[in-house]
Amino acid sequence: MADYKIKVNKKHEGKEFKSSFRFIGQVGQVSKKDKETGSWEKQPIYFQKPTTTGKQRRVLQFEVETAMSNRLRIELAGMEQQYAYPYSSKHKKAEKVAWADRNDKSKFPDDTYHAIEVDWDKAERLGQTIKEGDWVEVRGQYQFDTFSPEDGEERVFLKRVINSVRPIQNGVIVNDDGTTQTVKHGGEEFDYVTDFNDPAFREVNYFSMQIGIRSTYQEESGDTKVNAVFLDYGKERSKPKDVELIVYQKEAAEGKKSMADAFASLNTYDFIEVTGQDNNRATFTYVDVVEELASDDPFADVDETEKVTRKERVTNGDKRGLEVISYVQGSLMRELLTEDEFKKTAELTSENPFNSNEDPFSQTGDDPFGSDDSDPFA
Repeated sequence: MADYKIKVNKKHEGKEFKSSFRFIGQVGQVSKKDKETGSWEKQPIYFQKPTTTGKQRRVLQFEVETAMSNRLRIELAGMEQQYAYPYSSKHKKAEKVAWADRNDKSKFPDDTYHAIEVDWDKAERLGQTIKEGDWVEVRGQYQFDTFSPEDGEERVFLKRVINSVRPIQNGVIVNDDGTTQTVKHGGEEFDYVTDFNDPAFREVNYFSMQIGIRSTYQEESGDTKVNAVFLDYGKERSKPKDVELIVYQKEAAEGKKSMADAFASLNTYDFIEVTGQDNNRATFTYVDVVEELASDDPFADVDETEKVTRKERVTNGDKRGLEVISYVQGSLMRELLTEDEFKKTAELTSENPFNSNEDPFSQTGDDPFGSDDSDPFA
């Protein structure tokens, strides 16, 4: 546990948590519901338009279908700025240059400084290459916020913000320089199958996140809901962001505790790093197709064991949210966080930031802390 590190802001010494995701899947356009007609309309993957203040904004947005009907909205937005900040690994610092000079190395302090691609440029670059139907690997991080709609009930939402997008071709990842590499996931290396119906298809859907525990609630089913806090970057103090996760109850090996039971025993202000998968999927079941037999059907009286019943796949519900599947060993720290770190200072917005693009699916060892603070995952 002594080797586990949490980033600390150098200025105000606040803790800053990290999150990441990695998805592989097929690109689809985001759908927006027309308020007048009620019909769903596909939106462009990339566009540029002015904001209410008149500044230009570039937006890259699309869905990645990681498995049949599991569609995750991904996005990246950037605006022009006054300055850019090339970085030097040698000097271990960034320097400020005029926005127009962000890619002009002659305007940098010396040759050790390199331009950092800004979201404004990245959105345009990726927007010119990504199209519906492509298979891609997307990496990025989560952004969280809370809004309070007209009914007054506070709700939590998240955004999946792009860091990189790489195409999948012939079962392998194509790097920016044209080289290729095989897909690695779940400790295995394999050629990725771009066909959801192929028996060899494997879903690549993974996230990792550091969280502080606000509360947990175990339902009658045994599933555990985790109300957590993500400490995000802030200029004056780290900003606490609410995030909701779910741990589904699964049968544990004899003599062992289930993951859902372990998370249910966590307390407020505990810290842990979790891993899992991101769900926004329709769920399916198979039902027997019952056919009306004609009165003169010669097979009507044939023994049932001689017949094959046709089955049909039907949607029977949905599965949404961040599903915790595992945790990083050694990351659990009891009462690491404080009440002050969980306090919010910003007012809630009253508008759902996703209203303009609604989801068409609606979208082990000895305990070092003593017996009173035992490790529920031991």
